[in-house]
This record gives sequence, structure tokens and C-alpha cells, in this order.
Amino acid sequence: MMFQEFRNSMGENPVGNNAEITKALLGDNLKQVRALLPRGSSINEEGQMCDPQGIPYFFHQLSGKEMEIRSAGPDREMWSDDDIITK
Repeated sequence: MMFQEFRNSMGENPVGNNAEITKALLGDNLKQVRALLPRGSSINEEGQMCDPQGIPYFFHQLSGKEMEIRSAGPDREMWSDDDIITK
């Protein structure tokens, strides 16, 4: 939802690492568009958007209009079988 809101206003997804993407979603962009973060998400000291367990999301840009978002899941370890992946 947050990326769709951003895309609708900006024409494409934000790019960069987690902290850069988070900064853009929070309004640091040319149009100062601010997207709503997913429920339960937080921002850590490094400016990274984190899942409800406090683990930074992994953003993988698939195209200018498609982003894969990975959360570590219940075991709190990235790249394991219980990761939650959305596009």
C-alpha cells in the first residue's frame, strides 16, 4: 500500500537502500509526498524501516513500479523459510 501511494504520486518507486527508501517514503522527495508506513512497522536509529519484530525490511527493486519486500518472519532471521515476502 505505501509503495502504491508513493508510485501514484511520483510515477515510480523510491530507490536506494532501506534508509534511503524510508527517507523518501517519509517525505524526503521532490513532491514531499509522505506515505503511511505499514501497521506495526518502526524506524530504527539508522533510519531503516523495520518489521514488527524490529528487524529491518529488505527491499529488492524489481522494476520502476514493482518492489519485493522481505520481512524476517517469526524466527527473526532473514533468508529462512518463514520469511514474509510481498510485492
